[in-house]
Amino acid sequence: MPFLPQGLTPQMDNRGDKRPAGNDSFSTPPGTHKKSRPSSPEKTGEGTSMCASETAAINIRNARRIMAKIKHRLNGYKNEDNPTKKLIEYVREDISKLDISIKKKTTVGVFGKTGAGKSSLINAILGEKDLLPSGTLCACTSVIIQVGANVTDSNYTAELEFISKEEWDAELETLLNVLSEDGEEKDGALFNTANEKITALYGEDGVFLSVEDLKKDEHFTNIPEFLKSKIKKIVCEKASDLSDEIGCYIQHDDSRPGESYWPVVKTVTIKVPNCKDFLEHVVLVDLPGTGDYNKSRDQMWRMKLRDCSTVWIVSEINRAAADRDAWEIVSSSITDMAQGGECSSLSFICTKTDDLNPQKYMKASKLKDDDFHITPEDPQYGNKKKIACIMHRNGKAKEKVKKQFLQQDTIKKHFDCDDNFLSVFTVSSEEFTKEDPILNQEQTEIPALKDLLRKYNINHINETTHHYISGALGILSLIQGSKESDAKMMVERSKLYATLERDLHQALGHLHEYCHEIKSSLQALLAKGASESEEKGVETAKEVIMSSRHQTLTALCKNDGFFRAKKGVIDLNSSLARPMFQHINSEFSEFFPVQGKVTEKSLQAKIDQFTIITEDLLTKYENSPVLSHVLKFLKIEEMKLKKVLQQEIVEKKKKIYTSLYESIQKNMQPCYKDAAAIKGRGSMNKKKDMLRDHIESSKSEMFQEAKRNMVALLDRTLEFTVEKIRTGLMESIDVSLLNENTLPFMDIRKDIELLKMLSQE
Repeated sequence: MPFLPQGLTPQMDNRGDKRPAGNDSFSTPPGTHKKSRPSSPEKTGEGTSMCASETAAINIRNARRIMAKIKHRLNGYKNEDNPTKKLIEYVREDISKLDISIKKKTTVGVFGKTGAGKSSLINAILGEKDLLPSGTLCACTSVIIQVGANVTDSNYTAELEFISKEEWDAELETLLNVLSEDGEEKDGALFNTANEKITALYGEDGVFLSVEDLKKDEHFTNIPEFLKSKIKKIVCEKASDLSDEIGCYIQHDDSRPGESYWPVVKTVTIKVPNCKDFLEHVVLVDLPGTGDYNKSRDQMWRMKLRDCSTVWIVSEINRAAADRDAWEIVSSSITDMAQGGECSSLSFICTKTDDLNPQKYMKASKLKDDDFHITPEDPQYGNKKKIACIMHRNGKAKEKVKKQFLQQDTIKKHFDCDDNFLSVFTVSSEEFTKEDPILNQEQTEIPALKDLLRKYNINHINETTHHYISGALGILSLIQGSKESDAKMMVERSKLYATLERDLHQALGHLHEYCHEIKSSLQALLAKGASESEEKGVETAKEVIMSSRHQTLTALCKNDGFFRAKKGVIDLNSSLARPMFQHINSEFSEFFPVQGKVTEKSLQAKIDQFTIITEDLLTKYENSPVLSHVLKFLKIEEMKLKKVLQQEIVEKKKKIYTSLYESIQKNMQPCYKDAAAIKGRGSMNKKKDMLRDHIESSKSEMFQEAKRNMVALLDRTLEFTVEKIRTGLMESIDVSLLNENTLPFMDIRKDIELLKMLSQE
C-alpha cells in the first residue's frame, strides 16, 4: 500500500455511503415467500459503478485533506511583506475555489401521457413503491415534478414552489370567462380544465362565486406559503407519508373538491434517501405533456426542457410503435432541446410489458409452443409461456420503435442521430415491484435504466474529482514556483513574462478574427431569414390564427403566443420566426454543437486549440527548478479556464438562440394583451383581425429587431469569451511571474507526489 499521511483514507476502508443491500427489490413482509432474483453486479454493472464512484469519492476526500493542510500552513506567514501577503491570499482563495463545482447536475426529462406509467416507472427506479401517486385513478396535472437524492439524512422531503397570488388573480378572470362562454365559442378541453381548477381549489360551489369572492385570501388559509410567496417544505420519515402529503398539490381528485391545491403550484422538488449512487448528481424531471392556461408554468416547462441533458419518452408498449403523440411532443419542442438547449440523447421507454394475454398474443403473432421450446406438460408451462411472449413482444417493440424513429425527420434535422443517440427500453415496473414475479430483475429492464443513471452520476463524480485534483496540483506548482530567487532567476522570470504576454496578445488576435467570421456569417443568414419571414412566416402565423377556436385563441394571447393544448403545442411566435431559424440552424449548430460533439468550425474547438503554454515552451524550461513549476501552474489554469468557459458558452448559446423567439414575442406582447381583453359578440373575429393587422404593420421592424438582438447577444458572447481568457490568463501570469511575488520556503514535494498518485487512480 502506498504511503498515506495521517488522516488520509486507504481505498479498502470506509467505502462511503452505500445503498442498503437489496434496495433494488422491495421488502418482503415477515412470513411471505419471496422468489429469488439474480442481481449480480457483473450483470447489472452496479458493482463496477459503485466501486468507481467510491474510489473517486475517496480520492477527492484525500485531496481535500492535503489542501486543507497546505491552507493551514499558509496561516503561519501572516507577518510577511505586502506582496507576499497578496500571493498567500491568492493561493488560499484558489484552494477555496476548488470546491466550487463547474459541472451542473445532469437533468433527465421524462415525457409521457397520463396513464403511460411514468410515476410507476420512477417509483420502481427509486425502489419506492408508494412515493409518486399514480395517474390511473386521479388525473395528473401540469405541475412539474423534480426528483433527486437526499444525501444529508434518511428523510423524504418535498419543496413546493407556488405561482404568485397576482398571477392567480389574473388567471381566475380568464378561467371564469372560459366557463361563461357557450355555443361555437366553447372549447371542451379548456372548459374542463377551467372547471377542474375552480372546483379543486374552491369546491363545487366555486363556479358560482364572483371573481372578487374567489380572490379573497380566506380561501388559502391551508397554504399560507402561497400568500407569502414562500417555498413550502414537507419532511416525512416514510415515502408513503410524503406521497399522502403531496397528493393534493400534484393531482386532481374529483372526490375531494376544495381540497386540491395543484392549480397554484408551479413545481414540486422531491428528495429521496438511499439513492446517492445514481441520483446524487442527477435529477429526474417529470415534464407534463400538456399545459393548463398558466403562463408561469409554461415558462418553467420550457426552461426545464432547455436544461435537459437527455430526454426519456414514456409510452405503453401496446401503443408505443404507433404513438404519434409521444414523438409529436418531442418534435414540437425540438429547438428547446437542441439549439436552444443541451440535450444529447433520447431514450424511448415502453412500459407495462407484463400487461399481455399469452393466448391472444400467440394467436395474433402466429406463434406456437414449439417456437418457444415449451410444452404443456411442463409444471411451469403457464409462466414460461407468458415470459416467452413478453420477451418476444419486447424485441418486436424495440424494432418497431427504432424503425419509427427513422421517420422522425424533424428530430434528425436538429440532431446528429448516430447509433448512440436513441436507446429503447421495454420495462415492467409491476413485475419489478411484485412479491412473487415471473420476470427476473434484468428482464424488467429497471436495473438497466438505473445503470444509465449511475453512468451519468459517475461521469459527474469523475469530472469533479479530476477538476479538483488537477487544480490542486496547479496550486502546489505555483507554490513551488514562487520561491525566493536570485538575480539571474529574476531575469529569466521577466523574459518568460514578456514571452507569454506577447504570445497571449497574438493568440487572442487570431481568436478575434474567428469571432468576426462567426458574426459575419450569422448576420448574413439572419438577413435572408428576416426577408423570408416577412412573407412565409407571416402567412404561417395567419394560418395558425385563422384555424384557432375562440378559447384556444384567447389562451394563446393570454400566454403571450405560446399554448400547450391537449392536442399539442400552438406557438404563434415560433411560426413567425420559423424561416429565420431555418436559415441559421445548420450554421448555428456548427458554431455551437448541439450534442457536445465539437466540430472544426465551433467556438469550443477554437477554445480547445487555444494555448500559450506550448509543448516547446514546457520542454525549454523543463530543467528549471522554478519556471518548470510556474509553467505547470499556468497550463492547469489555462485548462480550468477552458472548462469553465465550456459550460458558460452552453448557457449563453441558449440565450442567443432563444433571443429570436423572445424578440418577436416582446414585439407581439402589447397586441396579445389587447386581443385577450376583447369580449362580447364577434370578439373572436376582432381578435383575429387585431393580430393579423399588428403582424402586417410591424413585420419588417419586428424581424429586423430580432436579427439585431441576436447579433448583439452573439457579439457580447464572443467578446466575453476573448476577455475572460485574457483577464484570466494575465492574472495567473502576473501572480506567478512578477518578481516581487514570492513565498517563504515550504516543502510540499510529498504532497505533490500524493496528488499525482490520486490523479492516476
